[in-house]
Formats: sequence, C-alpha cells, structure tokens
Amino acid sequence: MATLVLDDGSGERRLDLVLNAGQRYRAIVPSPALKAQLVRKLGEAAPVAIVAARGGLIGNLKVWENLVLPIAYRGEVRLDELEVRAEMLFRSLGVLRERFAELCALLPDRLSEFERRLAAFVRAMLAEPEIIVYDGLFDGLTRPEIEKAARFDRLFRLHFPFRTAIFVDAEDPMLPALSGYPAFHL
Repeated sequence: MATLVLDDGSGERRLDLVLNAGQRYRAIVPSPALKAQLVRKLGEAAPVAIVAARGGLIGNLKVWENLVLPIAYRGEVRLDELEVRAEMLFRSLGVLRERFAELCALLPDRLSEFERRLAAFVRAMLAEPEIIVYDGLFDGLTRPEIEKAARFDRLFRLHFPFRTAIFVDAEDPMLPALSGYPAFHL
C-alpha cells in the first residue's frame, strides 16, 4: 500500500492506494492540478510508463527516437530487437509496415492526437513497466479512435498479464471497455 498526498490548493487529500498486480483501475480526478500530481506521484512510486493524452513525446525528436530513448537511457539498447518489437506492436494495432516506417520518421507535431497516443503506448510497452498509466486516453478522440485506443490495454494485458494499469481521467468515462474496473475518486 502506498499513501499519496495530493493538494489542489483547497487542502491536502490523502489517498491510501492498494494496487494489486494484474489489476486494472480507474482514477477519477476532479481537477487538472490533482490529476497532474497523481500521475507524477504514481511515477515516483514504482516503475511506471505513462501514456499521456498529448503523447508526452519530445517535440524535436522523431517518433523512432522517442520510442527508444527510455530504453537507451537505461542502457538496454538492441535497436534491431526494439525495431522488431515496435513494428509488431504497431501491426497488432492495425499499422502496417510502410506506415510504421513513415510514422517513425516524423516529428510528433506531424501526428494526429491518436497517433501520438499510439506512439506513447508503444514506447511504454517497449519499456515493459510494472504499472502503465493511461492519462486521459480517450479525451478528444473520435468513436473509431476510442475503439482502437481501448485495444491498448488488451495488448498490454496480453503481454504483461500480471502488471497493473490505471486509467486516470477528470471524469468517469462510461465506456464498455472500462466497465468492471475498480474506480477510486479523489
């Protein structure tokens, strides 16, 4: 159990958080300030990868460089292996080889909202985190894009069945993909 202390300016809120391995959770957070604090503190608590609504990609690096940077930073780089894994993940989400190569050569500002989240998800998968945090994953997406983004967690679960996922949002998205996941409200 971890105790997180968050403060939105109206006083501290304590959250005693028990995250069980292999489980999926929804965190409903009423303010952007609390949401940012929660995501940051979750990142400090365990090996976490964050799939941010805006992608969280570094703007002056190409998508490929963004994908491999966290792994390269840890010194665990085998670029040929990472490329095979990244291409397989993109393909699992409907992006074929030619489009994969095109996306990897682009800067993040050339991507759609969905493509930025897709790249952030693949980067997270390559890092093999203990916890994946989906920060506003469905915000601003079209219905077909929401359906594609909902596949992210199924793929995460397929590869890492005993790891934890948390969907963080400002409101409670009433999506079939999230029904049945325990929710905690701040």
